[in-house]
Amino acid sequence: MNTKKIAIASAVGAFALMAMLVAYPAMAASGSPSTSTIQQMLQHPQYANLAKIQLTTGQTVTLTSIAGGYWEVGDRAVNGTASGTMTLQVTGTFTGGYSLTVTGGSFSVAGTTYTISGGSAELGPYGMRMVGQGQSGAAQFLFGDRGLGKFGGTNFAILRVDLKDGSSEFAARLLVKVSA
Repeated sequence: MNTKKIAIASAVGAFALMAMLVAYPAMAASGSPSTSTIQQMLQHPQYANLAKIQLTTGQTVTLTSIAGGYWEVGDRAVNGTASGTMTLQVTGTFTGGYSLTVTGGSFSVAGTTYTISGGSAELGPYGMRMVGQGQSGAAQFLFGDRGLGKFGGTNFAILRVDLKDGSSEFAARLLVKVSA
């Protein structure tokens, strides 16, 4: 009886191994998405109204907070209101987006105002996502911006900032008005 079970298990195992060997080349050949798949995704209603933004080298983009808050990383009980402004200049235009330099601005977090002294960022071609880093004296920060769209004639976004000043680290989230 055990010999019969071993024979059946061996046959099933051999069949499964054979099926995997036959299927592997077909799966490997279809590893990257096809152009038609990407085009179908972009025709999805969620992406239907996206249009590439048109920025030029040298153009200035300003983010000005309307409302915001912060918390201390590791202790969310330490929190309060935050505000800020950031000025960026377009330094390069590409098919896949834009490169920017952070040229100025400031953040007010935990009762301290941090004046931005520099940094850099990348902005996607649709103006919906931006990531970057910057500094303010000894403090450093990472930031990410997610576009919310245009309401009235004004563009709005959520700006997230991770600011580290020595042993203190704060996370801030700001609703910003975007002007270019």
